[in-house]
This record gives sequence, C-alpha cells and structure tokens, in this order.
Amino acid sequence: MPEALPERMDRARARGTLREMALFLPNFALLLKRLLTDPRVPFRSKILFGGTLVYLISPIDVIPDFIPGLGQLDDVVLALLALHGMLNRVDPAVVLEHWDGDAELIELVRQGIAAVSRLLPGGWDKRV
Repeated sequence: MPEALPERMDRARARGTLREMALFLPNFALLLKRLLTDPRVPFRSKILFGGTLVYLISPIDVIPDFIPGLGQLDDVVLALLALHGMLNRVDPAVVLEHWDGDAELIELVRQGIAAVSRLLPGGWDKRV
C-alpha cells in the first residue's frame, strides 16, 4: 500500500506527481489498447475495454463536450467504470505489465474507484 504524502513534498516529487496525473488519461487509453491484445485478458473485459476506447476517441458523446462541466462527465464516468471492471477482472500483474505510469498511481486509483463504487447505486462495488 502506498505511503501517505508527507506534509511538505519536495519540488521534484511534486513535479513527478503532477506529470503522472497529467499523463493518466493517455496512459489509461494506451493500457486499454494493450490489454485488448493480451490473451490473458477475459473476452468480456476486452469487449468492455474496446467499447470504452472507441467511446473516448469518438466525437459523439451522450452529453456534448461543449456543455461546461457536464460535457466531460460522461467520459469520466465511463472511464472510471471501465477502470473498475478492469481492476477487478484482470490479474493485477497483467495490468502492471502494460501500465506505463507509476505502479502506486494504479493502486491509489484502484482504492479510489473501490470507494466511489460503494457510493453508486446498483451494486457496482460487487460487480466483478
């Protein structure tokens, strides 16, 4: 489990953290692409990942992007639900093998997604 951030973070580590956060979405899209070709990933997950990748790239959205704030909400929610499914269905070693970012970031995201999924209606925290 990752350590809590110290009260005062040095500049180099702060820059690294910000860089990781900025690269998360592109790294996530690349991760999905790589998992689609991995034979260790279940077929059902590949369908979910493929659909998510196509939706995130597509200019067509459920909520148009020109609506401030709400326009990006559908992309974020879909990415979070796909990530939740991925982290629960695919062996964590396989995910880390294909992840270009910091391994601690995926663990923090997994914990965050698990916490958020408990708040969503429909039992998302129990879907595996």
